[in-house]
Amino acid sequence: MKKIKNENEITVEIDLAPDIAEAQLQDKGFVLEAEMDYNDIYMARSDCTCTDFLDILKNTIIIRNIINNQENVKQIVYKNKTYNSKKEIVKQYQKKCMIESLEDAKDFFEEIGYKELIKIYDHIKVYRNDKFSLALQFVNDKHVYIEIEQDKSPFENLEEMKKAADELGFTYKTKNYFVKKAEIELMEKY
Repeated sequence: MKKIKNENEITVEIDLAPDIAEAQLQDKGFVLEAEMDYNDIYMARSDCTCTDFLDILKNTIIIRNIINNQENVKQIVYKNKTYNSKKEIVKQYQKKCMIESLEDAKDFFEEIGYKELIKIYDHIKVYRNDKFSLALQFVNDKHVYIEIEQDKSPFENLEEMKKAADELGFTYKTKNYFVKKAEIELMEKY
């Protein structure tokens, strides 16, 4: 079994239309590096009695389809996140398992007592400048996010990633560097 690697990232929701955000990134010297779609189905135990959305998400399985020009990847993803008292992500990791059929995976989880919670359609454009890369994400045609991952950047810690995000000059919907896309979708649905 492969060793689980902890990951650090920040995600902010910006208050701009996608095309304007892209133009501003390009004006700052960022170049489009990759483009892909993540189509996720979040599954949770049918008997889950959690009332806090983050507690619900701690126990979800994601059936994911990643589509880009070169490939169509189907996988099951489990994410484990640890939060501090301010609901900031302080530690996270994920495990993935390749699958052949999204429908068969969904049927399997429903058979063992899971139900579909939400679907997230995430159109991602990865931009890079001479210092780091970031992902500009358009989620469910409603939200625009910027995500910076530590393992894809020269940043040593979360504070450096926050500073880099701030230096982009975007207006945030909230001053939260740990926006949880799935939590927002759950709040909007339920």
